[in-house]
Amino acid sequence: MEKEIQIKTPDKKKIIGILRGPINKPLIVLVHGFCGHKNEAMHFNAVRYFEKHGFSSFRFNLYSWRKESRKLHECTLKTHGADIDVVLKSLKAKGAKKIYIVGHSYGFPSLLHSNLKGVSNVTSWDGTLLPHHHFDTLPKTQKPVRGRIINEGYLVIMGEKMVKESHKANSIELINKLQKPVKFITVSDKNDIHHKGAQKMFREATVPKEFVIIKGAHHHFTEDGAQEKLYAETVKWFKKY
Repeated sequence: MEKEIQIKTPDKKKIIGILRGPINKPLIVLVHGFCGHKNEAMHFNAVRYFEKHGFSSFRFNLYSWRKESRKLHECTLKTHGADIDVVLKSLKAKGAKKIYIVGHSYGFPSLLHSNLKGVSNVTSWDGTLLPHHHFDTLPKTQKPVRGRIINEGYLVIMGEKMVKESHKANSIELINKLQKPVKFITVSDKNDIHHKGAQKMFREATVPKEFVIIKGAHHHFTEDGAQEKLYAETVKWFKKY
């Protein structure tokens, strides 16, 4: 039912992912958000929902604890975009015929830095709008690497290159270049930065598009019933194409 797949990058890193279901069925690729991973609850639950509705899936880590994998402090959005390209190319070579892609939070600008070759359409799960300066207030560190300390109850180091990138990357410019149908699924709080960002990106998108609010949900859609609504809206969109 599930199979681990290791994909080598040109710079000899390994991308570790999990294929659920036959690769030649319509395939949904999941890109996690900042400090996320392939097995966090929303992705773990999503692939089981998708399977029941006729989709296989591939979820993978952009970075992880494994020795051969990337580390967060080494990454930028450009790194993520290039790695997503490697993943898509590998999945096509292994037999994937119809591919869809989802980006949650910072995973959405990550996939906007990919060329999305072979992807049929795109869904944003409360995707991040850039540029912003949210990371500027984080405490700096010089050792063991130069970057910013993110306190998630445990300390994570974000590389300074990604902090600077957050000032310059422009989601509106990237959306204007997007040549795939896109659906924005966001939270109900109209004052939430992700809700506001989704509205701005939706207005600018010139491709076939949809905008959906999951009432009562917050950024990780952990409220009772919110993930099921999130998945249902995603499946509905992918089945249109």
